[in-house]
Amino acid sequence: MNSAFTCTPFQSPSFNLQQRPLSRQQQITVKWGRRRHFSLKPIQGPNATGGVNNTYRRGNTLPSSPLSDVIQEFYSSLNDKDSAQLKKLISPDCIIEDTAYYKPLDIKNTHTYFTRLMEAMGKNVKFAIDEVCQGVEPTVAVMWHLEWNGKTIPFAKGCSFYICSADGEAPLIRKVHIFDESPLKPGKMALEILNLVTNLFDTLPNIAECFLKNPEALVQSFARFYKFCVKPFLVPLLAYYTHFWSYVAQGLTMVLNILYNIFRRFM
Repeated sequence: MNSAFTCTPFQSPSFNLQQRPLSRQQQITVKWGRRRHFSLKPIQGPNATGGVNNTYRRGNTLPSSPLSDVIQEFYSSLNDKDSAQLKKLISPDCIIEDTAYYKPLDIKNTHTYFTRLMEAMGKNVKFAIDEVCQGVEPTVAVMWHLEWNGKTIPFAKGCSFYICSADGEAPLIRKVHIFDESPLKPGKMALEILNLVTNLFDTLPNIAECFLKNPEALVQSFARFYKFCVKPFLVPLLAYYTHFWSYVAQGLTMVLNILYNIFRRFM
């Protein structure tokens, strides 16, 4: 009994594997890795606890990641007074919200702000990073302080919160929140002041709502009141007060000279 067998070539099965899309953080890493070419400089303070996630202590540089590298280069540019490199790290629509200002600073005022900051720092003042916390989105929070020749400057600590943009080839700083340390330390008085303010708000809710909607209006009102009502009377009064005490000082000097001459004659 003859049987015929048909031989067919074996074909291995093919699987159409679709790659899982990269997360936002992975996309930032890939884009930043293509252009990263600068060398990081040590800008951590002597008491730094290790930067991102406390991976190490007293290291020379921050733990490497696309966003922390941007922050590292940002502060290195400030310390080196490298305004050209600083502009490359800032987005064209970057704004700054500093607690020392009433209004946010737009991109034009942002460049002016950093230029004046570098001029005010001089040659010996440097930023030193104490803590770095990185969020899920392209956000970074930095605890920093200023040092003069390696010595910590008192009342010169702060915290900055950075929101970066990952639309281009590398993350750019799009928004900065700066919280500076106040040289005034009210201590427990801060709670008493808060209690006083809240009581005033509860007593005068209409005025409180107007103030909270536009705090600058109240400041401008006080400025106008001082300019038109207080200044015309206060400045002449201070001038008169100054001249008055200058005349008193001259009179006392003359009396002392007379007494001194009389004392010399009888001695």
